[in-house]
Amino acid sequence: MKYKLLLLDLDGVVWRGKEILEDNVKAIRLLEDKVKIVYLTNNSTRSRSEYVERIRSCGLRVEINDVLNSGYIAAQYIISRGGGTAFVVGEPGLTEELVKAGIEVRVDARRVDYVVVGMDRFFTYNKLAKASHYIRDGAVFIATNTDSTFPIEGDVSPGAGSLVAAVSVASGHKPDFIAGKPNSWIIELIGEKHPGIKKEEILVVGDRLDTDIALGVKAGVDTLLVLTGVVSRKDVAGAKYKPTYIEDTLLDFVRKTGLL
Repeated sequence: MKYKLLLLDLDGVVWRGKEILEDNVKAIRLLEDKVKIVYLTNNSTRSRSEYVERIRSCGLRVEINDVLNSGYIAAQYIISRGGGTAFVVGEPGLTEELVKAGIEVRVDARRVDYVVVGMDRFFTYNKLAKASHYIRDGAVFIATNTDSTFPIEGDVSPGAGSLVAAVSVASGHKPDFIAGKPNSWIIELIGEKHPGIKKEEILVVGDRLDTDIALGVKAGVDTLLVLTGVVSRKDVAGAKYKPTYIEDTLLDFVRKTGLL
């Protein structure tokens, strides 16, 4: 088999909102004993342990080290810089990942080393004011991701990118580091965790051209676009980043390519 590690998105691949994407999940079950499966999501609202629970509820096998979310990646980046203090615009899952990594999260302080901005369905003007103040005062501005939307049942909702944009405008600074896809640093992180796997043995599977597919192209690994999320075939023609493969579902890809 050409691929030894599948890097799978969650929103739009394993589920869409509360809906489980059955054909994709069926394919994952078929592949679990044949390739290494790592789940990667830009969504920082849940912690990795929460994602483990939800993935297992779909009938899939997973351990916490098989899950990467943008909150965990942001925490690893801060640790790579020596750690420090952080102010968070985000939900409890993001704060949990930072705290577990040993980063001190402060709610009200004179200054912090980092401002980490992720999806926050409880975003307030006060959070915006504090975040922009800290950044203007010298804090490193980290975005978990800049996704403008994320898929839900039959629709899309505003993503973390809308909040990142608000903080950027208010502070007058663009993010210094974007933790989630399409940052190719993620592939380096995976390489450190799985040193026996080469780039040409990795396949990125996702539903978005600007994050999943862009990640693969930037990192020099193959990509599969599944049409179970926010993108249709007609969107691919004018896209900057084009996938190696396109299929309606992951199950279609498995059947057509004989990945099994």
